[in-house]
Amino acid sequence: MVKTFLKDRLLLILIYIINLVSILSFFYLSVPEDTEFLYPSMIGLFLLIIYLTIDWLRFYPGNRAVARQLRNEDEEIVAHTEEQKAFKKLLEKTVSEHSKKYNDLKEQNKERYYFLSHWMHHLKTPVSVIELIISKERKSDVLDKIQNENKRLHSSIEQGLTMIRMDNFENDFELKSVDLLASLRKLINARKREWIYQSIFPSIEFDEEDAFIITDPKWNEIMIEQIISNAIKYSGQKAGNTKLVFRIEKQIEHVRLSIIDEGVGIPDYDLERVFQPFFTGENGRKHPDSTGIGLYLSKNIADRLGATIEIQSTQDEGTTVKIQWLAGKKQNRL
Repeated sequence: MVKTFLKDRLLLILIYIINLVSILSFFYLSVPEDTEFLYPSMIGLFLLIIYLTIDWLRFYPGNRAVARQLRNEDEEIVAHTEEQKAFKKLLEKTVSEHSKKYNDLKEQNKERYYFLSHWMHHLKTPVSVIELIISKERKSDVLDKIQNENKRLHSSIEQGLTMIRMDNFENDFELKSVDLLASLRKLINARKREWIYQSIFPSIEFDEEDAFIITDPKWNEIMIEQIISNAIKYSGQKAGNTKLVFRIEKQIEHVRLSIIDEGVGIPDYDLERVFQPFFTGENGRKHPDSTGIGLYLSKNIADRLGATIEIQSTQDEGTTVKIQWLAGKKQNRL
C-alpha cells in the first residue's frame, strides 16, 4: 500500500524537489558568496515529509477498507479526503442502483414463479373435467361441454403467454388511432358459440358510426378480452338468460367504454383488491375456476397504454367495468 501511495504522489514529489532546487539555484546566482545549501534543503525535505505523513494518515484508513472489501472482508469505508468522499458517494450510488435492480428482478422472478405455479395447477382442472365428461357423459351435448372446457384451457394458456410477454411490452406495442367499435364487434363475433352456450346476449349501445381511441390495437383487445372472459364466467353462473352490455360514451377528449354484466357481482370488501394478482376473493371460493389473473392483466395493460380502468359491482346483481382512453381521430385512407 505504501508503494501505491508513493506512486500516486510521485509527480507531486518530483515537482516539489524541482521547485526547491530552482529556488536554491536562484538565490545562489543572486548571491554567489552564499553557499549554504544543506540547511534550506533539509527544511524543504522536512516539510515534504510532514506533508506526506499527514497525507498518508488520511490515505491509509479508507484504502485499507477498500482492500479488505476486495478480499471479501467486512470493513466500513471511512472517507477523509474529498476524493475519498466523492468515491464513497459514487460507490453508495452504484450499490443502491444495483440493489434496486436486483430487488426488482428478484420480485419479478418471484411473481413469475408464483404465477406459473398457480397457472399450471389451474390447468389441471379443465383437463380433468374433459376426461370426466368423456368417461361418464353419453349425451348429445358432450362435444359442446368439451369445447367449453377447451376454451377455458385456451384462455388460461393465453393468460400465461400474455403474462410472459408483459416483460417485453415496450418493444411490442405501437400507439395509433383505433376504432373501438370495430374492435368490439370483432371480439363479440369471435365468441358466438360461447354466447349461445352460456345463454348470454351481448349488445352494443352506441348510436354513432365509429369511436376512435389512442391505443395499441393488439394489447387493447387483449385487455378487453380479459374483461369479457370474466363477464362470461360469472354471468354463466346465474340461471336463465343474461345480458352483457357494451356502452360507449364519447366525450370531448376521451372515449369511455362500460362493460356491464348481470353476473354474480363482487362483494364490497373485495372490490379494492380485484386488481391484485391471483386475488379471487369470495367468488373464488364459490367458483373454483377463478384465477384472479384477468383483472390484474387488464389493469397492468391499461396502465401501460395510458388508459384508466375502474370497476363497480353489486353482489348478486352484476358488475360494471369502465375503461377510458384518449380520443383519437379517424385516419383518412388514400
